[in-house]
Amino acid sequence: MYITFMENHKGKIVQAAIKKSGYQITALAEKLGIARNTLYTKLKDAKLDDGFIIKVSNAIHYDFSSDFPHLNNKCDTSSTGIITYNVKGAYRNPDFVELQALNKKYLTLIEEYNKLFKILILLANNNDLIGIKKEIAEFMEEEEKERNA
Repeated sequence: MYITFMENHKGKIVQAAIKKSGYQITALAEKLGIARNTLYTKLKDAKLDDGFIIKVSNAIHYDFSSDFPHLNNKCDTSSTGIITYNVKGAYRNPDFVELQALNKKYLTLIEEYNKLFKILILLANNNDLIGIKKEIAEFMEEEEKERNA
């Protein structure tokens, strides 16, 4: 069901491609010569104009031929001089890429922390270490208070 909806909503497909490319909406709007709000409005349109899709394709260097096979015949790269089928060489905002890498590291650290914490709890429960159990309980209470504060 969701795939069918996504296939029919051209704006959502283009928006996903923009996000995937790492291009900032503000920079793209400026490059297209339109206001940022106008770009957001256009991306909400399920029946987005093919000409606009081609302009976005040229701006972000993304090949929409797999998403919209009918655009293959309409795309004219000779007038712009830009080849739109070079996905590997696409512009990616370095700040966005760095943010994604840091986010991935953060999530990995949180997952590892939770695993270690569970192991510590299991060790404390299995060995009947009263002191460690109390410290863990106090730590959990403090963490809960900090989250609620």
